[in-house]
Amino acid sequence: MTLSSFLLGLLSLIPTPLGSMAHASSATPYTQVIKSGRSYQAVVTGPAGARVLLVGRLNSSMTGSPALRTEPSSSWILGTGILPATRELVLPIQAPAQLGGYPYGLSLTAFVNGSIAPPPSASLPIAGATSVQLIPAPGHGTSLLGGPPLDSSTSPWPQADHSLQPGALWGQFSSPLPTNRWWQNLTLGNGENTINSLPYLLQVKQNGVHACRPQKTVGPTFIFTAFIDNMALGSVEPLGDRRVIDFDDLSVTVEWSEPGRSMVAPIVRGMPYVTAEYAGYTPRIETIHAILSVNGGGAPLGSVHTGTRFEFGLNNGQRWLVYSSSPISLTLDSLSRLSATQPFSGTLRIASAQAGMDALLDQHSTRIPTGGEVQATAIGDQAIMTFDWESIGTGSLLMMTLSHHRDILLSPSMTSLVTDTIKGPMIGIIGSRWFLREQLTTISWDAPSGIDPAREPDVRTALAGDTGQAVVSSDTYFGGKQLAKLGRLALIADELGETSLAAIYRNNLIAAYQPWLDGTNPQSLVYDRTYGGIVASTAINNPAAGFGQGYYNDHHFHYGYFIYAAAAIARGDSAWATTNWAAIQHLVRDVANPTAADQDYTKMRNMDWFVGHSWAAGLFQFGDARNQESTSEAVNAWYAVYLWGLVNGDERLEDLGRLMLATEIRSAKRYWQIPSSNDLYPPPFADNKVVGVLWGLKVDYATFFGNNPEFIHGIQMLPFTPISEELLDPQWIQEGYPIFSSNLAGAGEGWKGFIFLAHSIFDKATAWQEAGTLTGYDDGNSLTNTLYFIATRP
Repeated sequence: MTLSSFLLGLLSLIPTPLGSMAHASSATPYTQVIKSGRSYQAVVTGPAGARVLLVGRLNSSMTGSPALRTEPSSSWILGTGILPATRELVLPIQAPAQLGGYPYGLSLTAFVNGSIAPPPSASLPIAGATSVQLIPAPGHGTSLLGGPPLDSSTSPWPQADHSLQPGALWGQFSSPLPTNRWWQNLTLGNGENTINSLPYLLQVKQNGVHACRPQKTVGPTFIFTAFIDNMALGSVEPLGDRRVIDFDDLSVTVEWSEPGRSMVAPIVRGMPYVTAEYAGYTPRIETIHAILSVNGGGAPLGSVHTGTRFEFGLNNGQRWLVYSSSPISLTLDSLSRLSATQPFSGTLRIASAQAGMDALLDQHSTRIPTGGEVQATAIGDQAIMTFDWESIGTGSLLMMTLSHHRDILLSPSMTSLVTDTIKGPMIGIIGSRWFLREQLTTISWDAPSGIDPAREPDVRTALAGDTGQAVVSSDTYFGGKQLAKLGRLALIADELGETSLAAIYRNNLIAAYQPWLDGTNPQSLVYDRTYGGIVASTAINNPAAGFGQGYYNDHHFHYGYFIYAAAAIARGDSAWATTNWAAIQHLVRDVANPTAADQDYTKMRNMDWFVGHSWAAGLFQFGDARNQESTSEAVNAWYAVYLWGLVNGDERLEDLGRLMLATEIRSAKRYWQIPSSNDLYPPPFADNKVVGVLWGLKVDYATFFGNNPEFIHGIQMLPFTPISEELLDPQWIQEGYPIFSSNLAGAGEGWKGFIFLAHSIFDKATAWQEAGTLTGYDDGNSLTNTLYFIATRP
């Protein structure tokens, strides 16, 4: 019997769900292997209802490995299954015992209804039974997060101490410290401003952790979710000192303690329960509402309720469930409070109940998330992100997903639990590990469509005429934009083959960049050893200077322009890149450091992997939590990181930039851009077509610098570069154009230029004529770039 006939015989034994094949999709099968740590899973895609057989064989090219010296003589069945309606099946890959658990060296063949499902690079299913090598050999693929620092050199700039010293809320942590995390309010001021863990709004106070199930208020220019103290976990005794004791990619943990007792609250993104772990304190559960019922019965004062599960009915119409890790007695000692009868050691969890969901919440109440790590691997033009949730307890883990997660989740185990939030409906998913697949951009230096030959002479003329462009600003934002503008001109000259002009622009750019590198710029850079970051010397002691740059506002916006300009120089001047590589790496590490192993910079200062976008706000307290205004400038930052990695042959940094680009663009299209196809925000707010400032608790149709429509829309578009092709959706631009062009007559020339550039996305002929009327340009734009962008519209 041949191997093919043997495997097909085994495949026929896999049961097929009744009727499933009648509705099978015609999706072309393929297989992809994803890796997390030393574990692998095969993701098989194909028609819904198809039978899958995963077979492994020894890869002979790996027989030199000590782990593979004992060669087995046959193939192994590694997994079987039926493709669900989602048409994706995830099968864990367990190495046979003969391999000693060593996962490399296996060739995998995935049979879907008897045919091999090839890797994504194959255009058609491969016929026959030859084995397909899918598991990456050691060193193949790019590990994007974790690992060694991008560089370990000390800062080339002087060091200084920050004027805002970390307080007691930081506990035992020292530099480098996070400055822009979603939970930053916990460490600023008295630490009691609201944070949004999604789905719950939380306030962490001296008397405990307070939770709110969000309710949205919708207006013409805002949507907000105000904190209401629905339910809180605290203690009969005064709680001890409060501080952050742990944090990671997806969580923060707060502790209240004094000698002999403590209360710990792990606050994890997407948690459907709020948890407190007690050790010696006497629990107290309270609300600002009246408690009308306990466990479906009356709630007379003084009544005692004992058990491990409780249900409270409140006079605002909400029901809350309470779970205890061991039996506990609670006394209703006021209309809005229950107190335990004695000190307690164990966990209490609260959850906002929903009709028909009690059984689901009951089932998963014993598995408690305590943290989470984000890992990612890139192979080719795809990346697999893994959210590894840390948890304790028994049973399976229930967490909540956002809509942009569900777009790219691989084989999620979805539930019917739904909670509405400022970011739309969150839906429950079961599992302690999420796999999310992102497609990475293939756009690099130039626009994909190339320059229209009919427009090219005008672009060349403009390029020759823009050589007088200069860098005149000495601050990190406007100065950075002007540096990037020169870099853009150099790159356009490269594309046009204008070698002499490219050299002129690079030389001018190098001269303008040098004062920043050698510290002679009036607003020179310093390394802040308090928090671990590069800030302007004029802003480290002044929160109002440089848009709060010294207090870590907008670092990715500012340094994104610097990194882009450096990449533009390096593309034509490798000697400059070599000489200044370490200095530019410090700017990269400031905003995009991928590892906690870096002793000088916090990991991922701005990027919030759970929401898929960055936070711009730094060391400032806000009642509405963190915020970000210009998602397009965040996109520019990650584009710059990608190009800097590309020009230096750093595959890890290149793919890190591409992954950050992919997730930032995905979230920009979901949470900032509001075409008619996006139903996340209800009218009348949705009629604005864009979010100007996105906060943790609200969205505004506004900017920090004015409410002109061209400001609000334009700040979500600039700068216009080749990557704008992926960010600026034509439907969104066309639907928003009547709004953001409504003040065209009164707009400044810089903003007019952005209006015309946006117009070119759906009407390039008219926009070309409009561009000819401009008499000035934004700091980061030029006539050449304006004409180039219009001339490269598809």
